[in-house]
Amino acid sequence: MNTPERFEFKFLITAQQRDRWLAHFADTLRADTNAGDGGVYPIVSLYYDTPDRRCYWEAWRRVPSRRKLRVRVYGTACGGIPPTCFVEIKHKLDGLGVKRRVQTTLPRALAIGAGIEDAESFAPPEARVVREVQRLVQVDGFRPVCTLRYRRHAFSLNVENLSEPLRITFDDEIAGRIRDLDPLPDDPRHDFTLLPPGHIVMEVKGVGAVPYPIVAMLTKCGLSPRSYSKYCAALRLAGLSPS
Repeated sequence: MNTPERFEFKFLITAQQRDRWLAHFADTLRADTNAGDGGVYPIVSLYYDTPDRRCYWEAWRRVPSRRKLRVRVYGTACGGIPPTCFVEIKHKLDGLGVKRRVQTTLPRALAIGAGIEDAESFAPPEARVVREVQRLVQVDGFRPVCTLRYRRHAFSLNVENLSEPLRITFDDEIAGRIRDLDPLPDDPRHDFTLLPPGHIVMEVKGVGAVPYPIVAMLTKCGLSPRSYSKYCAALRLAGLSPS
């Protein structure tokens, strides 16, 4: 399944700045209805890369066309938010992002990530994604490298003259590990944290131009977009980044 081309801007902010955003847009922000109370849910992702860390280097160098492979698990172990699993290829092309993904069970997702799942057992749109994963694994040598977990606050924001709402997310408690990599729903295991306490990754996602109310608020808060990869930051902290 493909999602439309979109913009995606990241910002490193503090908890106080997040609260300011939530207060400013309180009348138009809507919490993610698929998440728990207040649009909060855990995310656990298994990231893949080549032995020479191609994904790391392409992100660092901002290569215009690059792919990222991951298995992502949403939801809680207790079932309060039913666990959902995806195999995702995130393709960035000239600043725009396209996400291709397959929803399946966690064991089957890991089998796809290992390149051993039969693509023909899926419907044609998903089969194309599975075959793309197979090429990344079997030809390019993608393998599991690290697992990241964090808590996400997700909202939609309706803005006048936009064809669809913006999506604004706040990720905190970001942590990772490079052992026992297979992910679990709301997996608590980690070896290191990526940001100091009270620091957050904010993402603004949408289609088309960034609307004026968002630009005005960014200016008011003195925020500028920056390149930030959780995966690359995790590799540096774990001592796995290439020299």
